[in-house]
Amino acid sequence: MTIERLLSVKADVTIDIGDDCVYVRGDGSSVVVEVPSISLAFEILRYVGSIKPVREGVAELSQLLTRVGLTVIVRTPGRKLMTIGRDGNSWLLNLFGVPNAKLHLS
Repeated sequence: MTIERLLSVKADVTIDIGDDCVYVRGDGSSVVVEVPSISLAFEILRYVGSIKPVREGVAELSQLLTRVGLTVIVRTPGRKLMTIGRDGNSWLLNLFGVPNAKLHLS
């Protein structure tokens, strides 16, 4: 089954967080969020996870991204950490109510 892409994102944004930079790049079908380190990614996720409406919206966001045909990839310069949306598929995260997301542990 081919999913039609209903939304296209073109972006090249730099976000300064203290002494660190987070890069957000969109090529149309995917958005890559690149953080300089796993520790900063964990810190950001911990902060975002503490905001109840955001935490509750993660499952809805993953389903919405899939419906519009987009993928969000969270990565460091050396490795992919998580995929959310169209290309995300993890039975483990599905158990936690996030059906269209995948952690990249290796």
